[in-house]
Amino acid sequence: MTNFAFAPGFHTSGGRQVDAAAYESYIGRWSRMFVHDLFTAAEVANGDAVLDVATGTGEAAVVARSLLRENGFIVGTDISAAMLGRSVR
Repeated sequence: MTNFAFAPGFHTSGGRQVDAAAYESYIGRWSRMFVHDLFTAAEVANGDAVLDVATGTGEAAVVARSLLRENGFIVGTDISAAMLGRSVR
């Protein structure tokens, strides 16, 4: 078994600050590998509405925006203000 440790701030106890950079360096890069295929499988198309719960840095919302163009509606939400403050685009 390989030992793996998340960067400091990736997971924290209640009331402690989450490090959005730690999140992006691990989860963000993996999300970019599959999120477009996920939306394709869900048949997300121009004019749809998308709710991105636990959006993190917004990777899925950005991909959804590219699929919806100007006629869709996207809401991204996250419990961590640090994540929302570090949008990918």
